[in-house]
Amino acid sequence: MTACLGAFLPAEGQGANPAFQSTESFLTALNNADWECSFTSYPRLRFGADKIEILSSDGKITGTLKNVTHPEPGLIRVGFNNGGVVLFSFSDDLQSFVIANMSEMSEFDIPGAIAGVKLPATAADAPLEVTFKDHPYWKKARLHAAKMEVLDESGAPFATNEGFAFSPHGLGLKLPEKGAGFAVLSRQRAGGWYLGGRHLGSGVRTQAAGVFRPFLRSKLTDFALRSAHFTRSLLLARQESMAHAQEQYALYNAANIYGEASEQVTYAYNEIGKLRGYALSFDRAADWHARAYAATKANFAQDKAKLLEIGTDLAESQAERGDFASAKVTLAEVFPHLPPEGGDARIPYAFYKALGAAEFGLRNYPQAAKQFGDNQKRAEAANFNGYVIESLLDLAACQMAQNQPIEAATSVALAMQRQDEWTKKNPNYNFDTYKLALACVALQKWDEAVKYSSLSQRRNSVSYEEYARLLSLLNRGDKPAAQKLAQDFKRRFAGGLDDIQIRRDIDAMTVKLTEAVSALTPAATADLEQTWAQQVESLRKRPLQNYIFARAMVAAIAALKSGG
Repeated sequence: MTACLGAFLPAEGQGANPAFQSTESFLTALNNADWECSFTSYPRLRFGADKIEILSSDGKITGTLKNVTHPEPGLIRVGFNNGGVVLFSFSDDLQSFVIANMSEMSEFDIPGAIAGVKLPATAADAPLEVTFKDHPYWKKARLHAAKMEVLDESGAPFATNEGFAFSPHGLGLKLPEKGAGFAVLSRQRAGGWYLGGRHLGSGVRTQAAGVFRPFLRSKLTDFALRSAHFTRSLLLARQESMAHAQEQYALYNAANIYGEASEQVTYAYNEIGKLRGYALSFDRAADWHARAYAATKANFAQDKAKLLEIGTDLAESQAERGDFASAKVTLAEVFPHLPPEGGDARIPYAFYKALGAAEFGLRNYPQAAKQFGDNQKRAEAANFNGYVIESLLDLAACQMAQNQPIEAATSVALAMQRQDEWTKKNPNYNFDTYKLALACVALQKWDEAVKYSSLSQRRNSVSYEEYARLLSLLNRGDKPAAQKLAQDFKRRFAGGLDDIQIRRDIDAMTVKLTEAVSALTPAATADLEQTWAQQVESLRKRPLQNYIFARAMVAAIAALKSGG
């Protein structure tokens, strides 16, 4: 009985956000902010009372949408002379929105419900029975967590459309003939609106996610590319539900454009997986890579290069999830597709890097060391300087794990030599050397750690190199200098440390480290130690990329707990 009643209860937190009390309070809450959008035609937007400004990436106004109305607070409607409509439906926290570009819009009621009804959360929850007020063909429908059933006069479904919930108020729909639909629930009455037509998308505050720019090489183009890659912006703004729905629509859109069995759709799976990995959503990343690999085997079974590339990506994601045994199984499956040595060194390098990471995760350190040593030789022969340094640091981690400090110091010394040679040849290039600096900290090479951890002139962010310097100062025993640096870090984050975006495993610890070192109190140190205990399990799932940092952090906590 509880499940049946759940759909008719008010939305969680309803009334708590005063922005939805009136159109005026809603527009005030939007605060004339800039918003990134997944539509190529509306890349960035600014909402006003009677217009919406379309902005370029540099903030210049490139167009204006007029004929703006407000069906209710939280919804903005734009009408067009051809009968088309664009609807913006904002999230409860006003950090994101759904955009629906449609050809029709009709209203519905939910008999027996109360204002603020929300979508069923799971397939097991009772659906919402809706009655259309002005749809030209439909009288009734049933909204589920992930589908909409259109009902005949007897109440039986005669059409079912798959869906995906952007929010508790908005259900995206896949319609026949490559169409898209959107069912949005009202916050103020027991009902809502149905829209059908062209495209769906999403948006997020620029302040929360930064300017959207695709950074992965992609097989997709234009709207398909922007739709598939926009999930990263949503994840950076911590809009998980919106991101999940955006992914579902992006794949549906790519299949409509290129064909379900196309190369582009296969790579859409893979690219979404990579973006999930960059956002530390490792479980879902591996699931997307698994779908990409399955599609490759189904549609490109004779393409050895694709099988190797996407299989290697899957193995990397499995290892990042902590499933090292499965990663080795996947790599063994694609091993026969490796090309002969002597070609593009990046292909075998990526394969053996993934294999070395899996071996390291299984604590097979000698085997991992062999893979990284061989990779260093490949990179040296191909003159891939970045890969040379990376493989040497991976090798050093293996040697540290085997309690081989002399060998580890030799590997790090060679990495420093290669970095210096590279820097000398490219004096104007800004190299990212924080991993090298952390290796120096782990080996107590203090002067070298300072050398590779330069300070920046940033005003509202902190580089990883600077955190490496903080660890160096702390671990060498210079607490006053470390405290001064940490206090400078805190000043840069005017919005508060709680607002920092966590983009890598180590980020949560660097935030707590800043707090502990800036305070230098037993309570702050205890808080850091507690966070470290909670973070260790996450770090263990990706041991290779976190091992050297972990050694530096253990030493840092010990230094904070010591006197003097």
